[in-house]
Amino acid sequence: MRHILFAGATMAAVMLVPLAAWAAESSADAAVQDGQNTASVNEIVVTGERARTELKGDVPLLETPQNIQVLSSALLVDQGANLLENALQNVAGVMTGGSARSFDFFRIRGFDASGFTYVDGLPRIVTINVELAGADSIEVVKGPSSVLFGAGSPGGLVNIISKRPTKDAFLDIEGSYGSFDSYEGLVDVGGPLNSQGNVYARLVTHYRDDKSYIDFHPDTKRLYVAPSLTWEVDQKTKITFLASRSQDWSDLIPDQPAAGLVYAGPLGYYNRSVYIGDPSHKGLIDETLSAVGYELKHEFNDSVSLYQNVRYSHLNLGWTRLYQPLSYDPTTGIQSEFGEDYYENEDVYSVDTGLNSRFSTGPISHQLTIGTEYEGLRDQSLVGLGFSPAILFNIYSPNYSVFTPQPRTFYNAATRSDAYGFYIQDTAKLWGPFDLTLGGRYDSVKIDSGAAAKYTKFTPRAGLTYDFAPGLVGYLSYSRSFLPQPGDYDLSGNPVPPETGEAYEAGLKLALMDGRINSTLSVFQITRANVATAVPSSPSIYAVTGQQRSRGFEFDGQFKLALGWELIGSYSYTPTVVLADNQLDVGQAVVGVPLNKASLWARYVVQDGDLKGLGFSFGGSAYSKQEATLPNTYQIPSYVLANGNISYNRGPYSIRFNVNNLFDRKYISGTYSDLYVVAGDPRTWRLSVGWRH
Repeated sequence: MRHILFAGATMAAVMLVPLAAWAAESSADAAVQDGQNTASVNEIVVTGERARTELKGDVPLLETPQNIQVLSSALLVDQGANLLENALQNVAGVMTGGSARSFDFFRIRGFDASGFTYVDGLPRIVTINVELAGADSIEVVKGPSSVLFGAGSPGGLVNIISKRPTKDAFLDIEGSYGSFDSYEGLVDVGGPLNSQGNVYARLVTHYRDDKSYIDFHPDTKRLYVAPSLTWEVDQKTKITFLASRSQDWSDLIPDQPAAGLVYAGPLGYYNRSVYIGDPSHKGLIDETLSAVGYELKHEFNDSVSLYQNVRYSHLNLGWTRLYQPLSYDPTTGIQSEFGEDYYENEDVYSVDTGLNSRFSTGPISHQLTIGTEYEGLRDQSLVGLGFSPAILFNIYSPNYSVFTPQPRTFYNAATRSDAYGFYIQDTAKLWGPFDLTLGGRYDSVKIDSGAAAKYTKFTPRAGLTYDFAPGLVGYLSYSRSFLPQPGDYDLSGNPVPPETGEAYEAGLKLALMDGRINSTLSVFQITRANVATAVPSSPSIYAVTGQQRSRGFEFDGQFKLALGWELIGSYSYTPTVVLADNQLDVGQAVVGVPLNKASLWARYVVQDGDLKGLGFSFGGSAYSKQEATLPNTYQIPSYVLANGNISYNRGPYSIRFNVNNLFDRKYISGTYSDLYVVAGDPRTWRLSVGWRH
């Protein structure tokens, strides 16, 4: 299912050098005032040693010539984010929302990256909502990343870092209740299993039943269980076993047509809470996703270390009693529907093995990563379609008796793919303040879905960083990506070559006061090329003439400026247009990419006195208008969402009251076409009570 300006930067550098010097001088005092040099696990800002990534290699985040943002689990808790799209709203250049509520859809720097969510550095096999209760942090890697991860989006990827065992024993229990009779419960427990303390485990268990504002309150139910165990074999060898299982049995919420929802139709606006389906037999998602694997790390000596990540994943799903739109007549308000059932079994095998080494060649020191990766997929699917008797549903005047059984005609499909990759990357410290990063990867991908196709590709990467001052680094980078296009064939009957992405990026990174001031400014240009476009004379034949371009400016900042005060903010300017296409006019804007997007989240916690532990958080996000279809036919209006909470922590007890969409704004969260539109949620609230020992 994985179908997969520099003047401005220079000016910013001049402005930030004095700030860097000031902060470097004051960082020691700030650490004393804080009473510690490491970040509290309750901080929403990623600080200190946590300002690193779990990506391959061992280069600090500050010295990586790429815009990578890390969101802490404490931020997710503070914001009450239980969906990935809620978390990603904190990151510049990332736009969420798509054609279905139960799936994680997002675009990074203008290009769809939904099929490229990773867990612990290995690909996740489905786009159904990732379970954030099992996430310790979220890494957003912007720009082409094929050098380390193989086939992918030119926009980037998202990597979820799982919660892992700790040597300290603990027990976390939390329950919550909220709008529309929604509730959830969490039990997170862990600690050492032996007296030596070198074997320790953790178990995360989470259940949720989220109900919707849509009529008849369809709900999303999930049980998630994630056991893990770490064994420190000796001082140089550690292995962590990670497993998870999520069981979903949820009602599918059908999408709605644009006319009458996004803009006024001939009959005006219809009720956005209307349920388009059979309320007596709601569409059902029954899905189980299981995964088991390990992470092995071994240090041969102080200079050379081995890592190996292995995971086997199995997906079993059944979508039944679904109704999908065929057409919509806005003059009558009648939408025609067809029935669909879908079943799938999928197995994915992932292995990533590599070596990190540090060495010198004369005056130049190196951090070298070299590795090999394999991903195998075996998929069987069955789809059933029913078109008779016709379902004609009036959205303005619902009559649910029109939903009658439609006999299905079933179609089988099978896909087998094997992908092998070999990668190498070196970060070399040159003369003075310069670091040079060079890397490359060779991939061989074979996909057989009735007709076999093989793709081979080499993708390079180059980056240069310069230390302006302690904690202030500028960087330049060039990178490429590729993405196979299985199922598309040219006039000669040959598979079309992969899509490619090419990116240029420049930026400034600031990390001061042990990371308590942490920000990134970046400018970029990404060209997506070799996009398969239908040949007008033969719609089933494709040519790789499509080309799109994204360029823009981004700011991401995380700040802990004083005791109890934390702030996270972002802004992005992202014009994304079609440069060439067989069917589309040049200059058309890409779907779902607001020209301007901004976010802000501020938190204050009283540090002493009778109100110690009382916290307040407030923030939100703002989006300019965006195109809803390609070719451009209508737009999603601009909107602003405000969220907030009040919390209180005293001893082992905690209580938190979150409100999202505080001012009850009506907005559209995603769209695919004029038939598939997702309206955003109204004002919702949630009360959570917890205990930690």
